[in-house]
Amino acid sequence: MTNKHQMAQLLNNVSLRDKTSLRIGGPARVYCEPAGVDDIFDALAAARVRNDRIFVLGRGTNVLVSDTGFSGLVVDVSSAWTGVQWTGECAVAKSGTLLHALVKDAVERGLGGLEKLAGIPGSVGGAVVMNAGAFGQSVSDCLRSVRFIDLLSADVHTADASAVAASYRRTRFASANELILEATFCFAKDLASEVRRAFDEVLAKRKSRHPLDLPNCGSVFKNPPGETAGRLIEKAGLKGATRGGAEVSHKHANFMVNRGNASAADVRSLIVHVQKSVYDKTGVLLEPEVVFVGEFEEPLFAP
Repeated sequence: MTNKHQMAQLLNNVSLRDKTSLRIGGPARVYCEPAGVDDIFDALAAARVRNDRIFVLGRGTNVLVSDTGFSGLVVDVSSAWTGVQWTGECAVAKSGTLLHALVKDAVERGLGGLEKLAGIPGSVGGAVVMNAGAFGQSVSDCLRSVRFIDLLSADVHTADASAVAASYRRTRFASANELILEATFCFAKDLASEVRRAFDEVLAKRKSRHPLDLPNCGSVFKNPPGETAGRLIEKAGLKGATRGGAEVSHKHANFMVNRGNASAADVRSLIVHVQKSVYDKTGVLLEPEVVFVGEFEEPLFAP
C-alpha cells in the first residue's frame, strides 16, 4: 500500500528577500510552499510542536520583512496554492492566486464589480485580509465567503461575507490567527464593453502614476478620512526624502522605493520620518498599511 500524501517539505533559513516586492528581508527560520491542504496541516502540526509563530506569505507586496527575518514558520501560498474555479458568475479562488488574474478573468467574461482593482499586485488571500480596494471599489463588494484554517485549533471553517467584518483596509483576518484557503466571489453581469473600458483605464492610470520600475510594496500608508496619504506627504515636502537606500517616490508620495541597497531598517526609518513630519505639519498621524514581519528596533511614531 502506498502513502498517497508525502509530508510537506519544511526548509530552514530560507531568504525572504526575493519573495517580497520590496526585495528586502532576512530569512524565515522555517519555510514551506504547500501544494495542498494536507501540506498546510503538516506544516502547522510541526509548528505547534515547536511552538513557532506563523506568518502566511502571499505575493509579498504589502509586507516589510525585517533584516533579521522571521523566527517562526512562513507558509508561502503563492507558488502552488493557486487557481480559480468558475460556476456562472461566481468564482472560487485559492488564496495564492494573483488578484489581478482573477479580476482580468472576470472582465474577460463580461463580469463587473472588481474591475477597478486591475493591476493590484497582491494575492487573493492578502487582498481579502486587508480588504484591498481602489477607485471606490473594494474586495468585499463581491466577496461571498472565505474558507480558512483556525491556526490555534487546526479546524477548517467557512465565514460568509457578513462574518468577515470588512471595513476600510481591514477584515477580521487582519488580526486573527487564521490562514485563508480560498475565497468565493460573485460578480455582476455588466455591459462587457464598460467593464473592459474601466479595467483598461485603471491599468493605464497605475502605469502612469506608480513607480513600477523600482521595487516597492505598494501604498505605504492608509488614507485618512477625507484625505489621501500621498497628498499629505507631498504637501509636507517629502517627495524624494531618503533613508539609506529607501526613498519616497518622486512619482507617487505614498510609495517608497528600494533604490537597490535599502535595508528594512532604512524603510522603517523613512516610514517613521514621514509619520513625524506629516504629524508636525498637519496634526494627522498616518497609519501604515504595510504589514511588518519580524522584529524592528525602531518603534513607529507615536505623538
